[in-house]
Amino acid sequence: MLEHSDAVHVLFPVPYDGTNIRWENRRIHTENVVFGEVLYRAKGACGPRVERDFELVILHSGECQATVDGVAHDLTIGKVYLFVPGQREHFQFAVERETHQSWCAVHPGFMPNNIKAALLTSNFAAPCSELFHLLQAAAFNLSGSLKDSSTSAMIEQLGICLFAEFLHASHGPNPAVYDPTVINFLSYMERHFGEEGCLEAARQAANISRNALIYKFNAALHSTPARYLWDYRVERGIAMLRETGHTIAEIAYQCGFRNPFHFSRKVKEKTGSSPREIRRRD
Repeated sequence: MLEHSDAVHVLFPVPYDGTNIRWENRRIHTENVVFGEVLYRAKGACGPRVERDFELVILHSGECQATVDGVAHDLTIGKVYLFVPGQREHFQFAVERETHQSWCAVHPGFMPNNIKAALLTSNFAAPCSELFHLLQAAAFNLSGSLKDSSTSAMIEQLGICLFAEFLHASHGPNPAVYDPTVINFLSYMERHFGEEGCLEAARQAANISRNALIYKFNAALHSTPARYLWDYRVERGIAMLRETGHTIAEIAYQCGFRNPFHFSRKVKEKTGSSPREIRRRD
């Protein structure tokens, strides 16, 4: 994992246990973006350091405990983790075996403002999707022609795409849900969210009692099924305001609201703007 200076990314910018770190020949960078891959030998460590970049970290094998601002997190294989500028970090790796890890770091000044704002309020972890792996592999495949300005541009855009994919996975409808019953409920609800009786039909499709659903839903999403449905309807309605030419009334009924006034009130509560203001602004 690297930090960014005003000029370039350097190889060893923070405290490392040098006898226990073995770098692979898998590093590609421009002035603004770094993709890297590393093997830490047993008992390897990194830090303490203050993060300067936006950085995504993937644990492929071994073990890693990341302490961020004094809070310890055990990283899990199959997930991708976000670290943001200003955090104080320390990484401790497996004691008895090597740890394989890869990352992508983007300088804050290069990160688009809308993505930057979303990252600063994002979840710490997200599932590592197939697309995430493909984007990372595409960057490494470009390593042979770094002197080409077009290649550097592609690497930098792949870095931005990687963070956008993290946000997509992290802020999806159910990023933290692993209970199959809740997943089945959400899958049905999100396909039929505009229909009357959607909640009851989704509960029956998931084959779960009302009390058990409420308990599992709260454990997974810290919400109730009804509240989640109305939030989802509002979000879909706002997206339709921006992306379609449907009237406000058409959107309200398609999203399951009783009338356009109900829809407008919910949108105003969530965004501070009326549907007409959102449409004019966007």
